[in-house]
Amino acid sequence: MCGIAGAVIWDSRYRLTRETLSRMSARIAHRGPDGEGYFLNHEDEPSPDRPQVGLAHRRLAILDPDPRANQPFTDQNGRWIIFNGEIYNFRLLRTELEKLKPDYSWRTTGDTEALLVAYDVWGESFLDRLNGMYAFAIWDEPRKSLFLARDRMGQKPLYYAAITRDGRPWLTMSRDESIETDPSATEVPWKQFIQNIELGAIAFASELPALRPLPWVNWEVDPAAVRTYLGRGYLHPKTIYRGVAQAPPSECACFTSNQIRAATYFIRKYAPSARLADGSRVPFEPVRLTRDLMFKAVERQLVSDVPLGCFLSGGIDSSIVAAVMKQIVGKKQEVLTFSIGFDDPRYDESQYARQVAERLGTRHHEFRVKPDAAEDLPKLAAVFGEPFADSSALPTHYLSRETRKHVKVALSGDGGDELFGGYDRYRAMAIAERFHALPAPLQMMITARLWQMLPGVHPKSRLTRLKRLLATLAEPAAKRYAGYVSIFDDKTIRALTGAEEIDNGQRQLIEGYFQAFHSDVRAALALDRITYLPGDLLTKVDRAAMLHALEVRSPYMDHELVQFACGLGTEHLLKGGGKRMLREAFTGYLPSWVFTRRKMGFAVPIGQWFRGELRAMLRDHLFAANSFAGAHFNRSVIERLVDEHEEQRRDWSQQLYALLMLELWWCGQK
Repeated sequence: MCGIAGAVIWDSRYRLTRETLSRMSARIAHRGPDGEGYFLNHEDEPSPDRPQVGLAHRRLAILDPDPRANQPFTDQNGRWIIFNGEIYNFRLLRTELEKLKPDYSWRTTGDTEALLVAYDVWGESFLDRLNGMYAFAIWDEPRKSLFLARDRMGQKPLYYAAITRDGRPWLTMSRDESIETDPSATEVPWKQFIQNIELGAIAFASELPALRPLPWVNWEVDPAAVRTYLGRGYLHPKTIYRGVAQAPPSECACFTSNQIRAATYFIRKYAPSARLADGSRVPFEPVRLTRDLMFKAVERQLVSDVPLGCFLSGGIDSSIVAAVMKQIVGKKQEVLTFSIGFDDPRYDESQYARQVAERLGTRHHEFRVKPDAAEDLPKLAAVFGEPFADSSALPTHYLSRETRKHVKVALSGDGGDELFGGYDRYRAMAIAERFHALPAPLQMMITARLWQMLPGVHPKSRLTRLKRLLATLAEPAAKRYAGYVSIFDDKTIRALTGAEEIDNGQRQLIEGYFQAFHSDVRAALALDRITYLPGDLLTKVDRAAMLHALEVRSPYMDHELVQFACGLGTEHLLKGGGKRMLREAFTGYLPSWVFTRRKMGFAVPIGQWFRGELRAMLRDHLFAANSFAGAHFNRSVIERLVDEHEEQRRDWSQQLYALLMLELWWCGQK
């Protein structure tokens, strides 16, 4: 796990200096405190025949801490690589490569060299052989080409900015959701597009702030992106800036001075049947396969040359990871587990984590945290580099900070909900499908507005959730799903911004999926896997953990497990409650209450804070004379939201948090 940054320059107007490369690296120093490395081939005037190539690397040493494994790493052919992430099956790859290249002299024992040799032997198709999380850049000197790639699920970030020789930005690699905007595509495509274009420069980095030192990047705020942020609470694969984007998950691209060739090498939506990563079909015994693939995923991700542990909340997903981890290592090795607790019992799961740890026999570390949001939220805003509205980034930050005092690597349960149907919205979609089969009079009675008059303000209360469900049952599936995953609804965004068009293609994407799938539940799961998972959940974990140089691995993101889970039907997912496959596969490994207690989620009482300790901070930022909101939004709408929330007439905690993080990001730009 590390941080990477670099650039290839073909036009002298965008020349790169060592000082600029160093400043890019300094912006991601927190990701790799164990070392730094640079490569700059020359500082002369660049040209298409002799481009400048600058690579920077910040190292968090997990595998092969020997200095010979430092990056940028090169081979005898003049190829250079910088790499962020882990390749869990690199030892198997190396064994195969040693047979294919018996005369090659290996210099290291880690995964970076194996990546570079695999590229040499198999070319770009070597991506199909990787099991891991990664974002990397390879400068191929013999071909004068730059090869960028991002892992299948989007666990590791890769931002980029490119400009043509006539000064136009190029961001086509980040076309929204890539090939997966076509919901009818079912096979892994390696579908490519080729564009002949004269490039002047391209730059890339693990985090947005690392591109800031480059003067040619267009940092103008995109108004359409602001509206998308208000709707989603995050931006992916586009960013808040007109000139910067993210490489979508499962995509790679090769850049030369006059051509760009990009491809998608894995589809995250769904598979028509149970398959393993090599394409072989397996007997469809879902419970056994869930268990077997989970064991394989965890075992792969235990590869490390430094101590590692496991986040443990006491919920289903993290408890299963800890249980499997304990089964694999047995008595030969301690399993370290980590959890945090808060004073508010509605948000504190520490007692459940403690009980699971006692049952499994792990060495458990429980941290009691008193949040200091006023101090910590600006830090998070800075590391994200753009607005990010998921308040669970705050507890993830605290858990990562404390865990890093003990280990460099932690396994987590992230992704279990999106694979196995854990969110309330999936059950709501299933209920709505049954609702629409009822007689019309009964539908009208169930959805009568009378139910909305019942009390209930707190977002986690059962009554509030019931009211939310009843209010949306009669809506079309696509609109209902959009409402479940939105921060601000369309009406409020229009009122805030004065814009008439706010969709940006998101509505068409959602409607296309619900038309293509025969199951609303599976459509919702598929959409979450290509939007929410990489854009919100995995982004949150990477930035909050790497702020403290902690590597977090998620066995649920193992692509063999993903491909299998994508083939599960609604009955496999939700019969008897959410996460049926996990419940049945691991019922003997954990206490029964783990599978029956209500999901709490990883959250903080942000709504309560906005009425108390963060009230002044919220008002000071939103109503400042030089605020982003003051320049771009309707003040009266914001005043109404704040007043209704403070008076407990409505719960606007998510919306106000989104606006506050927008302001904190904006303050960092000044």
